[in-house]
Amino acid sequence: YKFNEDDSGTVIAEEAEPDQDSFIGLRYPASDIPKQARALYVRSPLRIIADVNAPTHAIHPALDPNGMPLDLSLAVTRAVSPIHLEYLRNMGVAASMSVSILRNGQLWCLFACHHRTPRHISYELRSEIELFSELFNYQLAQVELTSELAELDQARSLHDRLMTQLSGGTSM
Repeated sequence: YKFNEDDSGTVIAEEAEPDQDSFIGLRYPASDIPKQARALYVRSPLRIIADVNAPTHAIHPALDPNGMPLDLSLAVTRAVSPIHLEYLRNMGVAASMSVSILRNGQLWCLFACHHRTPRHISYELRSEIELFSELFNYQLAQVELTSELAELDQARSLHDRLMTQLSGGTSM
């Protein structure tokens, strides 16, 4: 799921079972992922929903010692929006995992993994996925930097040719 300049998103790649519907090429409006959810994706790059039908439980007390709401944004077992759970159910998804890919501190894309049955992800596998996302982020930065440097080299070469021709009085 790659984010576009206008914050909408497009499914650019997928791996699916032969009998599953394809999402490739589908485009979703920016409102599909609300700002607060995007902020969570940036803050916590791994979001796991082991079972969309699992019961949720309130935490007591709901406020910290300073009277502020508890911040559970980094808690792996934190519940997600009931609206998002219904969205997943409507897609036929029973378990979901999203991995954030960030560029310059901004959400660049998501690896969205869905499963038809509830699925628990072990701590070891979560750690491996987090390492993968960090390595992917690093590799993406390297690819983008290499591309930017190549563009700079092309621009510098064009500039040098133009200046040589202009200073020599030759026409282009």
